[in-house]
This record gives sequence, C-alpha cells and structure tokens, in this order.
Amino acid sequence: GVMGFCFGGGQVWSMIQDGDPRLAAAAPFYGTPPDPADFSKSNAAVLAVYGALDQRVNATRPAAEAALKAANLEHRILVYEGADHAFFNDTGQRYNAEAATKVYQELIGWFNDHLGS
Repeated sequence: GVMGFCFGGGQVWSMIQDGDPRLAAAAPFYGTPPDPADFSKSNAAVLAVYGALDQRVNATRPAAEAALKAANLEHRILVYEGADHAFFNDTGQRYNAEAATKVYQELIGWFNDHLGS
C-alpha cells in the first residue's frame, strides 16, 4: 500500500498508472493525476482524498475519476467540505482537525480492508 500528500499524492497517482502488481491499495491525498490518466495496468484499490476548497486539484478530479472507472478499479473518492489543500498537515495553516480525523478513520479502514490488519 502507498499514500502520499500534495506532490506525493501526484506520485501515488503515477504509481497507480505504472501498474506495479505489488500495489494493492493506494491513497492519493490532494494530488494531481498524470495527464492523460490511464490506470488500466493497475489492480490497486484507490481511496482518493480531496479538500472541497482546493480548486486547483479539484479541477483534475473528473479526469481521475473517469480513469478509475475506465480501468474498473475499486475506488472511493472523498471530498471534505470546508477543507483546503493540505488539510491533513497539522503543522500548516490549512489544517482542518475535523476533516483530518474523519479521513484518518477512512484511511485505516481502507488499508485494513485491502491490505489486511
């Protein structure tokens, strides 16, 4: 499994696109996918995380979702209202404790379901 934030989230999308068969679960947090996105080589279950206020990254969400659907990958897209880019970073000004707490529970559940506990 892999997770990444901001630039790291974009790297997670790239790993999904590369289709490494060892990757069973992935969680890109507010990262931008490759353009064009093609996840057809992957088997990873993807939990994509966005902050509703993050206009730049959210502009890429439809393409990511379309590529996930086209690849028939199990996926879930979470968008947190009132949260901005980097909302999970508790050292930054955009930290959103409520959204971070909720997504942490989702993330742990996702990885438990797809990687085992």
